[in-house]
Amino acid sequence: MIEPTSINLNKFTEFGKVKDIYTGFHDKNGLMEFVNNVVMNTNYFDEKNNNGHGIMLKDLSDIHVLVSNIDFPFDKLKPTQKNSIDLSIAKKNYVLGYIWICPWTIENKECVPYHFIQYIDSRISGFNIAKYMINEYMEEGDERLLFPFEVAYESAKYWRKYFMEEYDIKNKNELNKMKIEFELRSGDIKWDELDNVFEK
Repeated sequence: MIEPTSINLNKFTEFGKVKDIYTGFHDKNGLMEFVNNVVMNTNYFDEKNNNGHGIMLKDLSDIHVLVSNIDFPFDKLKPTQKNSIDLSIAKKNYVLGYIWICPWTIENKECVPYHFIQYIDSRISGFNIAKYMINEYMEEGDERLLFPFEVAYESAKYWRKYFMEEYDIKNKNELNKMKIEFELRSGDIKWDELDNVFEK
């Protein structure tokens, strides 16, 4: 049994917008599984149903997704890994994770564009899919940075860990210094919950 984090996502996946990936020979059944079970999810009792009820539908073509290829080792998943994908629908091209990007950008004085995450989620645990997608997104175009627009209570600990690893932020003071350095004003971001999980 291979360790979850040892899977090379670069080898077994493809990252891009829905409209760019699901062309040609890509199995659209994998896309329909995502649309039915995530985008159009109407189950109010599903605790992971943050973006169902069709609210992402208008932006579906432009949502960035991480998609499995035919060789993705689904059979190596451990019982402890959370998996919300219905693997009976297709043989390949499942959406493993997605980033819904806000429709605006801002620039700092260095003219580096900042893009913002409206929502990000991975559908299988243990692979660092969210972090991988953020890195892939930042490498897609010219120099740009990607930040969460709003950090919700449920995701605050994830983002604390992310900022500690990526920006070496250890406490609330350093987080505030980072905001000043990156010229992130209170109107640009909603990070109150992130502030709350960092110690002073």
